[in-house]
Amino acid sequence: MVTSRDAWCYSSSQGQLRDNISRALAFYNGQVKAFQYTTNPSGTATQRTAQAKKFAADDPKQFHWDAKNYRDLANGTFYSLNDDGFRVSSYRPFFKQRLYLDRKLNNSIRIFPKIFPEASTENLGICITGLGSNSPFHTLMTDNIVEYCLTGVNSIYFPRWIYSEQEQILVQDTGLSTPQLERKSNINPQALAEFRVQCRDSSISEDDLFYYVYGVLHSTRYRETFADDLTKSQARIPMVTSSGDFYAFAKAGRDLADLHLNYERITPFLLEEIHSPRWNPRLHDAFRVTKMRYAGSVRNPDKSRIIYNADITLVGIPDEAHRYILGSRSALDWLIDRYQVRTHKKSGIINDPNDWATDVGEPRFVLELVKRVTTVSVQTVQIVDRLPDLAF
Repeated sequence: MVTSRDAWCYSSSQGQLRDNISRALAFYNGQVKAFQYTTNPSGTATQRTAQAKKFAADDPKQFHWDAKNYRDLANGTFYSLNDDGFRVSSYRPFFKQRLYLDRKLNNSIRIFPKIFPEASTENLGICITGLGSNSPFHTLMTDNIVEYCLTGVNSIYFPRWIYSEQEQILVQDTGLSTPQLERKSNINPQALAEFRVQCRDSSISEDDLFYYVYGVLHSTRYRETFADDLTKSQARIPMVTSSGDFYAFAKAGRDLADLHLNYERITPFLLEEIHSPRWNPRLHDAFRVTKMRYAGSVRNPDKSRIIYNADITLVGIPDEAHRYILGSRSALDWLIDRYQVRTHKKSGIINDPNDWATDVGEPRFVLELVKRVTTVSVQTVQIVDRLPDLAF
């Protein structure tokens, strides 16, 4: 998923995102009216687009122009708000954002309309680092749309299901045809047949194979053996030699998926909270986060402690938690990097992660999330350490 205007199309706040999009659409539509009224564009499509680009008001606080927008301006195309476009997306590991999904304001939405055609559509997908990625190979499963750089530049998403529209007749209603979503498995039938033969087990299901893949992709032996190949070619999935090993990887994949998909509801790790004498939990900003950091210095951080804000420090993070690495950072490193208040320089748009806590009605959301991701990290490492060896 590539928007080319992340500051506009992503936000921690549902209300702020709607306001940003509404403001952008109003400005763009005003430009269309003015361009048609004052310019009377003519010539070829290329010439009209050049006229539009020259005419468009370059005000980054009102709108961010992309090549497609200049073409639409030249053609007099107006934009309207798409209510179904408001979605939830995984922007970075364990960092969800509100997303506005719409071809008019997104540079490239790939085939996500076939993966998550509606906001209520249920699906799963395995995201891995793509070719030429700037980070070591890693993987993460999500149940929502992922941003292009979720796990490193050029991430690739493999969904469990693909949806398509199928015309059906409403016999008892109007008699008119209406599109209905048809769900198709994205598991290759030939691959499933080959695994059944290899493991001598005809009961292996598509879901078993899906979670087996996720388990294998976490294997340390797999990553070390094929480290060079994974930077140059698509990930290949080896077959184990026994049904016992197959189900061991499949179970590990299911357990890992449960952790990585449900991390917001997992039992928090028992980290100690140290509060300053002035801290008052009843104040509206008691759990507000501006920018977290590890204790100690930049050169010598104490990663057993996270300074959450000026009044709260979390203590007791085990070393094991920092072994769960997604690319060049641990899961906790990702949290510290992403859960901070940011102001986009050109547009002036502020993205405040505390707004997510407000939207879900949980003032302690970010604080508890640190504890929960600590649990996820520790348990992920334990599952990976118990994986059987891969016999190639």
